This record gives sequence, C-alpha cells and structure tokens, in this order.
Amino acid sequence: MASDFCNLNYFAYLMEYSFLKTLANKHKCTIGKIKEKYKDGKGKWCIPYETKSGIKQCYFAKYQDCKKEKNPSDFISNRATAYMFSRNSLEKRLKAKKCEMCGTESATCYEIHHIKKVKDLKGKRLWEQMMIAKRRKTLVVCHKCHNQIHYG
Repeated sequence: MASDFCNLNYFAYLMEYSFLKTLANKHKCTIGKIKEKYKDGKGKWCIPYETKSGIKQCYFAKYQDCKKEKNPSDFISNRATAYMFSRNSLEKRLKAKKCEMCGTESATCYEIHHIKKVKDLKGKRLWEQMMIAKRRKTLVVCHKCHNQIHYG
C-alpha cells in the first residue's frame, strides 16, 4: 500500500528498535546482548518459538523485500469505510432509547453506567446481576436509574 519505501524503512527501523529496547528492558540487559542472544547464524536475529511440528523462527519484517516485487498493487479494501458507517452494540443500545434497568422509553436523556471489570461484580444489587447476566461492562440507563445505582 505504500510506495514511498524510504519512509517505510524508517518506520520499520523504529519498530525494530522499539521491539529490541522492550526486550532488553524486560531482560534487564542491552540491545546488543539481545541481538547476540537471538542470532540465527546467518547474520540476522530472530525470535524462536515452538509449534507442534517443532521449533520455528520469527524474523522481523523487511519492507525492502516488497520493492523487489514486479507488480506491487496499491489495493485498498473497503473495510475501513464499511467500519466507519457500522454501529457497534453500544451505539445500537443508545439509539434504542430504552433504559436497560427499568425499561422506560420516556426519559429525556440516557446515560452509560460503566465498570472496570465484570469479574469484580459481586451480584448483590440488581444492576450488578444484570451486568453479570449480559456479560457487559456497560449499561444504558435513564438519569433516575443512574442516580439510584450511584447513590442507592
């Protein structure tokens, strides 16, 4: 998709450097030691990983190889524009204009009640039970129900 390979190679360099720096920080050593540790014997470095068929090696992407292709195509799929106009479930639930706790459709505004993790819910209150049953971290509720959730 990119025809300006100079910028793409610089981007690849930044990604590789960031990856090596992250690994070095994780192993509390230098980038040089990480490259030495993961040498493949061909002058490159790779990360070995195990599969059912044996140990394989994962090399970092070399975008210069794309330049060698005779007919590179700049085909852009329609997925990005299709995603832009699609609605996720939260938008659909908000657009329905219905409180998920009391079921009222006559409220002037609806609010989103959000929690950090579903596993932190105890299930003691009605709204907790509803979130556990739906396996969702959000509830679309009217203002009255939202106040009831927060202030009892």
